[in-house]
Amino acid sequence: MSTLRELSTELHQIHQMALDPEIPPEAIADTIEGLEGMFNDKAVRVVHVIANNDSDIDQIDAEIKRLTDRKKVMTNARDRLKEYLRFNMEATGVTKIESPLFNITLTKPRDVVSIDSEDELPEDYKRVTVAPDKTLIGKALKDGYEVPGASLTKGKSGIRIK
Repeated sequence: MSTLRELSTELHQIHQMALDPEIPPEAIADTIEGLEGMFNDKAVRVVHVIANNDSDIDQIDAEIKRLTDRKKVMTNARDRLKEYLRFNMEATGVTKIESPLFNITLTKPRDVVSIDSEDELPEDYKRVTVAPDKTLIGKALKDGYEVPGASLTKGKSGIRIK
């Protein structure tokens, strides 16, 4: 059985042959009809594979969400336990605990920057990120405005399966 690509090539070749006035139209029509039927059958099979993949993707997404939620619960539990241990070591003045498997050390606090008022900060100490607004640029170009450094191009055609 031919592949979809092979059928596409054959159909294209037949359409090109149809331009030849020496080939009878009936012969071309019968050939095109047969190839189109095979092409359509193959396309339907491809859509079945896509549908199966979509189902697998949905299951994978659900599993990813479940595992992400579980990871968040475990991370929060770990962080609470570490904070519990830190608080109690600090409260009792214990700075080091040794065991056969590992050592626990209460470290000295690090300097942390605290922003009291962003408005009072000099501009040199602020980070500003600028990125093109493609939505706004696209609307302007479609409305007939010229936007230096930008243009509208055609993307790929799409497939809609209902």
